[in-house]
This record gives sequence, structure tokens and C-alpha cells, in this order.
Amino acid sequence: MPKQARGRAAVASILAAASELLEEAGFDSLTTATIATRAGVNIATLYRYYPNKFAIVRELAQSIEEERSGVALEALAELGVASDWREPVRRAVRAMAQLRRDRSGATAIRRALQSSPELWHLDHDVNAATATAIAPFLLRVNPALAEERAQAIALTVVHTVASLLDLAAGERERALGLERELELVVINYLAPELDRA
Repeated sequence: MPKQARGRAAVASILAAASELLEEAGFDSLTTATIATRAGVNIATLYRYYPNKFAIVRELAQSIEEERSGVALEALAELGVASDWREPVRRAVRAMAQLRRDRSGATAIRRALQSSPELWHLDHDVNAATATAIAPFLLRVNPALAEERAQAIALTVVHTVASLLDLAAGERERALGLERELELVVINYLAPELDRA
């Protein structure tokens, strides 16, 4: 991150422009030249901070993925404390869906993560880290659950939620219905293990 205000403003403009262009035309049409033009900076300024479009999209994706993980973990913090584990799970799914709807470029960035081998690892790494953070909450609800099983369940849930929210983003008219179905899928998947507690 640049130390001077002018540099920070340039980086913010570059990231905002890339997000807009991703939303408008998709990852394949994105170029550093179009980003620089939209951002109102010269190409040399863009290259001072980013070597290519992958680095720009990676930074955007990292920010969104960390925010996604954060909202999930915040909602799930009540697992094992709340009287019913289902409500924190519902809140987590709804918060992640709301983030997708509210965050400009989030859908396009998710598509870029899925379509680019250079970016796929970022999505995978964040999903794995989120699952590792969620597993202890599952163990809090059901301490008899084996740690390895809790990790596998958490990873399955994280990937399922991400994939079905990706589907819902592409089905705007049916998005809310798909999100409610996602809640049911996750709750019914977790019930055999968490209701045993």
C-alpha cells in the first residue's frame, strides 16, 4: 500500500475501475490499459503498483474473500452458545448472500476466480482457511465429533455455500429462492452431526 495520499488514491481508483470493468465486461475483456483509462491514471502509474491484471483482480478478490470469511465467522461465533445452532447458520448464509448482492463487482470477481487458474488457488486457500476457522465452532456444538470429521464437514459447507451462491448470482430472478434452498441444504447436512449433541 502506498504511503502517500496521492498513491493511495491512485490504487483506490485502479481497484474501483477494475471492479466496474469486471462487472461490465468480465475477466477476459479486462486489460491493464482499460483499467488505467477508467481509473484516470496513466499506465505507468498502474504498473508501479500492479504488474498485471491478475494482481489487481487478486487484490480485489482477497478483500472480498476475507470479508466473506469474516461475516461467516461472525455469525457462526454463536454456535454452541445459542440455544439452537440453526439460527447462527442461517445468519451466516444470509450475511454471505447479502455481501454478494451489496458489494460492487463481487459476482464478477467470483467468476474471475473460477475461470482463471492463476486465481483459483486464492479461492481454494480462503475456503480452506474459513473451514479451519469454522471447525472449532462445530466441535463446540458437538464435542464428540472427531476433529478430522469436523474439518471435513466445515470444508464441505464452505464450498457448498460458495458454489450455490455463485449459482444464485447468475439467476437474479430466482436468487432469493436459491438462497433459501441453500439454507435448507446446509442445515439438513449439519443436522445429523449437530443434533446429536
